[in-house]
Amino acid sequence: MNISKRNKKVALSRWSKIHSKEVAKILNTEEGLILKSKICGFLAGDGSVQVRKDKKGFYHYQLDFFADDEIMKQTYINLISTVYNKMPSCVIRDNCIHARLTSKTIVQDLIKLADFSTKKWTLPYSLFHINGTIEKWLNGFFSAEAYVSDKQIRIQTINKEGMLQVSELLTKIDIKNRTYYYSSKKINESDVTIIVIGKKDSRLKFLNIVGFSHSKKNSKLAKSLNL
Repeated sequence: MNISKRNKKVALSRWSKIHSKEVAKILNTEEGLILKSKICGFLAGDGSVQVRKDKKGFYHYQLDFFADDEIMKQTYINLISTVYNKMPSCVIRDNCIHARLTSKTIVQDLIKLADFSTKKWTLPYSLFHINGTIEKWLNGFFSAEAYVSDKQIRIQTINKEGMLQVSELLTKIDIKNRTYYYSSKKINESDVTIIVIGKKDSRLKFLNIVGFSHSKKNSKLAKSLNL
């Protein structure tokens, strides 16, 4: 065995031990799985979970979350710290808080639960048998993606299949909603699927059951309901 191969074998052995210790620290209790569901919602809305291979054949595992609200940022960081015992680094770019973490352990754990790509994000259905996970996922996703006005909660993405599943989740917890479709006349723009929660009693139920981990959205919704 040459020196290069021996060094690689030693490095892999060392990493395997570190990885095993990190996996053992993941909070996989019922509480931890409920929190994971919310992490998945955040990342489906405004995150990026990447596995990249460089020119030398090495894989890089990166987790990014983009928050436009201090409460949302801190909630996300607390979730990652509680579930995975790691702390993202944060910088502000273009008036957005960018939380980044490089971790093979976390990325591999999350991609077993869902897809986080922009056009084909999926829901972590394997978690939804646990009470509270649906509400937590919706909280994370709507906190990242929703727009709140005086008359409605509105959310839109280009992922039609995912949005139909979101609508089904809302209906499952008895929050009435409507789904609309918009096709742009511009060739380079994708079709959009829109979910609207418009009725006052439905918005109130959303506030009480799901809510936002976003100070401005939560405050605006409460104000629109005269609370």
